[in-house]
Amino acid sequence: MSRTTLKSVSLILGVASTLAFSLPTLAHSQGHAHAQSGAFICDSATQATRFQANYQITIGTGDKAQQHQLTLTRFDDTIIYQRGPISYEAWQKNGEYVRYFPEHKRSISYRRSDLLALNIHTDLDKQFHLLSPAAVNQFDKGEQHQDACFSRQAYQHQGEQQSLALDWISDLELPASLTITQGEQVIHYQLTKLTQVSQEHFASLTSGYQDLDFADVGDSEADPFIAKMITQGFIQHGSSGFYSADGQQLEGGHGHQH
Repeated sequence: MSRTTLKSVSLILGVASTLAFSLPTLAHSQGHAHAQSGAFICDSATQATRFQANYQITIGTGDKAQQHQLTLTRFDDTIIYQRGPISYEAWQKNGEYVRYFPEHKRSISYRRSDLLALNIHTDLDKQFHLLSPAAVNQFDKGEQHQDACFSRQAYQHQGEQQSLALDWISDLELPASLTITQGEQVIHYQLTKLTQVSQEHFASLTSGYQDLDFADVGDSEADPFIAKMITQGFIQHGSSGFYSADGQQLEGGHGHQH
């Protein structure tokens, strides 16, 4: 799917997903429900502000479809996006951003003033929920279904160029599935696993990193790690390293595009 199509999708809500959500079998443990099937694993004790959600992303259909994985880990006022092994990003409710490089145990922190200077803007509601809950409230409501772990509300939205089908977990304000169709082009997110996240697990993702303020990057280009990340486009004055909730790079107001 072209960047143009993906950007037009983001104008509606900022992400994409699917509507196929299999009914899991029910089991009980320690007073709350666990459910598992070939398609979905969940824990009914998962909290809205402390969870780990795994999504399978499918772009396109048939033999040409491409699949990707996305893991969201939220702990209170921070949400982490993991798309691959090289790096992952954390957005904070106060608008600050941190990019982690686990292989090197290094991180780069951006204050809100840094983001503004780079002309980087993001909707934090989308970052923390994949879709803005306010936008979801504008969609056409369908049937409600009760699964083993959570109830999910179906929504539909028909725009001038795109149609949207959503299953929304209201208690967590997260999509269980979302499909956006534009002509023959389809983007599909499917929630495959939803579990609690402990403080210890969250700390394992964010602790023990040698952090550098973005404002000091210019004075640190002699550092082999910084030089390598700039060359690869992960750190850049003016563009790069920032992603919106739909996985699209947030471009700065100047600099090179990667």
